[in-house]
Amino acid sequence: MKDSSSLLRVLSPVFLIMLMISLWSMSAYGRTLTKRFYVETPAVLCDSSVSVDMECGEGIGLTVVDVRGAMDGIGERPGLAQAYWGIDMLSAGDTLRLTLRHGNSAFGDILDRRQNILSLHRNGVTVAEKDVSRFESSSGVYNTLRIELDRSKGLLKIGGGGKSVDDIFSVPLLPSDNPERLTVWGRGRLTLSSFSVESVMMPQHAFATSWTADALADYLSRSVDEVEGYWQYLDRENDPVYARPGGRYLLALVGNGEGYDIIYVDGAETRRDQWMPMMLKGRLKPTVFIDHYDLEWIDATFDTIDRDIHASVTDKAILTLSFPLLKTTLRFSKMPLARK
Repeated sequence: MKDSSSLLRVLSPVFLIMLMISLWSMSAYGRTLTKRFYVETPAVLCDSSVSVDMECGEGIGLTVVDVRGAMDGIGERPGLAQAYWGIDMLSAGDTLRLTLRHGNSAFGDILDRRQNILSLHRNGVTVAEKDVSRFESSSGVYNTLRIELDRSKGLLKIGGGGKSVDDIFSVPLLPSDNPERLTVWGRGRLTLSSFSVESVMMPQHAFATSWTADALADYLSRSVDEVEGYWQYLDRENDPVYARPGGRYLLALVGNGEGYDIIYVDGAETRRDQWMPMMLKGRLKPTVFIDHYDLEWIDATFDTIDRDIHASVTDKAILTLSFPLLKTTLRFSKMPLARK
């Protein structure tokens, strides 16, 4: 078997732009909210396993693991088959083990039925267990196991099925449940047709800046750059069929050496609980035209728009953000600021 580290590849994420368009894009300045890794498949595990490292640092809000496998040797029999498979989530403090086993409730009896026992253990202690009819119970037939570690909600959600993936049960996450490594294993012959790990960073971390409110206010009070400063929402022109503004924003423009960073200060209406002051909202890049800029914009849902949009500053007092294809224009007025 190939070393597991050689089986990983990173795919560029697909972002759905808030203002009603879809495109392939990286988040602003190389910041991505989603990373997805695929293990090379098909792969056959015979009493063996394959492991991958997991994103587990500060700011990872959600991890989704999808594994689809077919187990041999699980046909009709008394009790549970000796062949089974599962997923281990390993951290320094504990081990979470998800196991899928098949068998018969009373082999040979008229009341006998097939069983598909899905169980979750923490350090060998059963946390949850359920007989799930939606799993396929024939040898060599594929089933999917899905794990969702939702750190923002403190939940570990388990799903799966044969023909579709459905929620099965969920349990609270403990402080020690922060897996660093993931292992898919089989007792017997297990064929994997797909194996992916998706990590989603919380926007508050992905788009955080080094500014604090006090440091930003102090810097802007000393600035002699007439574009730098606080800009408050003035008005808009938009067709709601194409676009829906995410709020009446208060923004700050701060030079970055190549143009200006747009810093969010206040005013979000869409996802207001996720937009924190001093997060990055976009960037202005100068063009050959005076007071005209290429625009990169992080929308209300944290997707990035950076094509066919632009910005301009009029009389150092009006900032206009234009989204022509989306029939939307947002205008902001510069706020007076006492200079130090």
